[in-house]
Amino acid sequence: MPSFAAPDLAGIDPRFALALHIGIAALVLAIALGLAAWLREPRRDGLGVYESGAPPGPARLAPVTASYVLIAVCFMIFDVEAALLFAWAGAAREVGRPGLVAATVFVVLLLAALAYLWADGALDTGPDRHKKRRTP
Repeated sequence: MPSFAAPDLAGIDPRFALALHIGIAALVLAIALGLAAWLREPRRDGLGVYESGAPPGPARLAPVTASYVLIAVCFMIFDVEAALLFAWAGAAREVGRPGLVAATVFVVLLLAALAYLWADGALDTGPDRHKKRRTP
């Protein structure tokens, strides 16, 4: 009966293994870029509108409103929360019930912060409907 054991790689020079890895990665990259260039539809102007909807060209230097920056900061805070919860999930069996209680308190506090931001209107980017406008 044939044996399907893994080959013995202990005799391979590490420099050769690194060179082989880099060569294969460069070959895969070249194939992917070549296929992308071959499959791309040619355009008359050469450039099109990207995901943002802004036409290509020089950078627009319009100021960014503070509400968008606030939303970006909130996103980063809650994104870090997700990373911490993934780390907790990896160690959930080791930390046991106290870890579960700590993670629950952490999530409840972050949900309370999100509810406060939502109620305060910090996540609204549209026209403000709650404040009355002054007429001169």
